[in-house]
Amino acid sequence: MKTIWVALDHGLGIASFLNTELANLLAQKGARLVFLVQDEMISLLKEEYAARPEFIFESLRTKQAGEYYRKFWGGVQELMDYVRGASASPRIPLTYVDTHRQRKEYEAKGKYRTALLMLRPLIMLLRASSLARKLFRAALANFFTPDLYSDLYQKYPPDLVISSTAGWRLDQYLLRDAKRRGVKTATLIVGWDNPSSNGLPGAFIDYVNVWSEVHRQELVDGVDWPAETIHIGGMPLYDGYISRKWLVPRDEYFKMHSLDPDKQLISFAATALSITPNIHIIKMLAEMVSKQPFAKPVQLLIRLHPNHFKPYPHYREEAQAIAELTKMYPDVHVVEPRAMGGNLERYSGEDYPEKSSMLAYSDVLVTIYSTMVVEAALHDTPFISACIDLPGGWKEKYWVPLHEVPDWPTAARVNKADAGLLALTEPEMQAAINAYLSQPGLHALERKKFIQQELTYLNGEATPKTAEFLWSLVEEKKS
Repeated sequence: MKTIWVALDHGLGIASFLNTELANLLAQKGARLVFLVQDEMISLLKEEYAARPEFIFESLRTKQAGEYYRKFWGGVQELMDYVRGASASPRIPLTYVDTHRQRKEYEAKGKYRTALLMLRPLIMLLRASSLARKLFRAALANFFTPDLYSDLYQKYPPDLVISSTAGWRLDQYLLRDAKRRGVKTATLIVGWDNPSSNGLPGAFIDYVNVWSEVHRQELVDGVDWPAETIHIGGMPLYDGYISRKWLVPRDEYFKMHSLDPDKQLISFAATALSITPNIHIIKMLAEMVSKQPFAKPVQLLIRLHPNHFKPYPHYREEAQAIAELTKMYPDVHVVEPRAMGGNLERYSGEDYPEKSSMLAYSDVLVTIYSTMVVEAALHDTPFISACIDLPGGWKEKYWVPLHEVPDWPTAARVNKADAGLLALTEPEMQAAINAYLSQPGLHALERKKFIQQELTYLNGEATPKTAEFLWSLVEEKKS
């Protein structure tokens, strides 16, 4: 029996294995799967999978890893992780990583801000030199690789260690430790913008499964990933969207949210709050819906972003302001991403029946170039990217004028594909909604071409292809 460790530190990672057939396919091939998860999730998952002895759940040691990050040269580690996240080759657009740098510098105070400014030359060097990037990553692995998993290595010696990020989080310690022990490592890309938005990988990883040729090129050009170790396997999680296995019947879904089955449904998917508030766009849509200036009667369903539940006052205040709108406007409704167990962050991908049904039954989706545009296109749902500026943005916080977002890497691909409409003003928003309400098939062909480009596999092949790839790594001897 081959043993595979799978590190899953957030809900999207857990879903990629346990809400798909990926784990089952690997088990059928003879794998024993040791899932490393947050402590609070262990008992829940053990109970859910009690009939699966080949599924083992152990601690990811997140608390110990966090303590090591804070206490062992904590200031140095924090600064070096900042540098890592702000660094990549300019052969790919650096919009995401430079936004990370700008935000950190803007919000830092005192000596910490001075330290960040002093690190600019190092960041520029790493952006300019592949050798510097390699030496920097090697230094991190050499100086910051704690021994957190020795007992698990004795108990379940792994043939392969997989993580759902490329060491962009605390999984960097697990991946570095595996590399030091000579154990083969791999990562699954589970986020649309991950290859271009997270900076350098936090560990040297042997193999990676990506969604598309676009992802492959971003990793090769942006972070020096060897092309021969990249497998294009698609996004296994989206096979569930393609099969429609999560769909709730329309009448039942509308009843769940007190929606009117005789009105068209406009959905708004809030974007990550780190760059902009959403509330001004939501208020605009709510007022439009109340005045009904559309070709058909409509209602609005607002899906909050997982960040709305993070412990930041301005995020929570926006969530509260959105809740107040539902009291003012009877045709405005709100849905929340499902909470995960323990301290796992809410991600926009765990509550699949909810999200798949929202996307399938929406007549138009409005968002700000979030991953939801890919998911909407998979459901052949028209979408509008709302990049309407709010003067002043977040008060005393870093923000980005929304008119700049259409030039960002993922957004630029949407625009180049003509897969949806862009609204920069309120009249453009109203016109775009009316266009899709009047012509539901508008851009249908472009949406299909777009998801082909971004996902590669559109007939449910991503899960078996990814399973075959991972199993081939187990069977293959490490050179």
